Amino acid sequence: MQKRKMMFLMVLLLSLGFWWFNPVVVSAQAPADKYAPAPSTIKGWTPYAEPVKDWTAPDKRHPQYPWVLKDPFPWKPSWPTKDVPYTGEELLWLRECAFWGAEGGKTADYCGYSVMRNRRGLVVSKNFYIMRTHYWEKFDEIIHYKMGVNGLYQKVFTILDNPPELRGFAQLVVKYNNAPGKWKDPDRYAWVPALRRVRRSAGGDRQDDSLGYPLSNDDNGERQYWEYTYEIIGEDILYEVNGARGQAILGDPKVIVDNPIYPGAGVWGDGQNPYREDGGLECWVVKLTPKDPKYYLGYILDWIEKRTKLPLHEEQYDHEGNYIRMGIGEQSWKAYPNSYKGRVAWGRTTILLGDWQRDFWGMAWYGGFKYGQPIPDTKYTIPELQKEYFWRPVPGYRPVTKIDHFPPYPYFYLEKKCKDRVGVERLDPELIKKARASQDMWKARGGYDPWGWANGTKFQELK
Repeated sequence: MQKRKMMFLMVLLLSLGFWWFNPVVVSAQAPADKYAPAPSTIKGWTPYAEPVKDWTAPDKRHPQYPWVLKDPFPWKPSWPTKDVPYTGEELLWLRECAFWGAEGGKTADYCGYSVMRNRRGLVVSKNFYIMRTHYWEKFDEIIHYKMGVNGLYQKVFTILDNPPELRGFAQLVVKYNNAPGKWKDPDRYAWVPALRRVRRSAGGDRQDDSLGYPLSNDDNGERQYWEYTYEIIGEDILYEVNGARGQAILGDPKVIVDNPIYPGAGVWGDGQNPYREDGGLECWVVKLTPKDPKYYLGYILDWIEKRTKLPLHEEQYDHEGNYIRMGIGEQSWKAYPNSYKGRVAWGRTTILLGDWQRDFWGMAWYGGFKYGQPIPDTKYTIPELQKEYFWRPVPGYRPVTKIDHFPPYPYFYLEKKCKDRVGVERLDPELIKKARASQDMWKARGGYDPWGWANGTKFQELK
């Protein structure tokens, strides 16, 4: 009898209280925290033994346009290798779409402040105002030429109101969706107030500086991604971009999680918190190699954040593997929810540009973004260039006027070693010494705060 009572008691306890015997079951059934930090999958710079290559199989290429992928954009994970859901080619197209608003801003009206300095220490500031329209609703229309080869891609109008000698300088660029063997040069027109005339630049000057900044016309939106082959050469973690750390790099993780870039499309990492618990952002590092051996660059390395697919760091190398410039450089970002038809758009907050050969640097602050508002096509005309018309007030900012106020040089990341980065070690020792002195100066001041220094009224808050 005693034995039967003991057995009954055990069954009762198990039936009523099994939950505390097996906490793993409860944990598995509880809803996951969608704002939880991203997992830490790497400890630091991690080059791959075998790079992840492009898709080359015929069933992956478009039958009519074999230089692009067959599947509709945006792509679901293709898992070319373990833990890497996309090829480098797919990542660069995802990055390109995000760069132009991630389908969330058919039009954009924004402004900014930039400062540049050259080898001699001359500091020049510029205010710029930009209107941009892209002529597609979904990026798949660009990937698969839904508007035809050489169809209209986008128009951009830029005007400067500072420094005084450049006030009224304006540029109009019209870009077309080109294809191999069917190239239509972008239309570039500039109004030069000092000459009182419009000048048209030659179509082939893709490597020339754009608007006097240390970046080329190709860097400034004219690069064609089918002109390259791609390899994902490794993974990395970035903790700082242009002096911004942690959530200042991509903005509030709650906003990122609640506003996926491609809702319902099944894109890997979309709508997830990109920040690790230590504040780092994991990136895939993609190598772009031009198919044209006469192109002015040998190859480019892009650090693309895994979940948002936004570019955070870039390095450009010549044909001998020398690290010569940064191209689009380093960029920080902010998401703008409900920008156009309920979609989210991304706008840059800062960008650092640099040319190591000329020791020529520039940093820009962006803000005041207005997405999805109508912009008349008459804005993108030569008569409009000549008006010297500023359609919004001058933003408030605390200008950088001295070399001691200029942002620090970017980090070299000498510890990130691989065969594609040996050019970093070949930089001029005197330039490396100069750059480290700049970095140490700002470190002694407590670090460089890009928004705290350059701007009294944050551009993001401008209306």
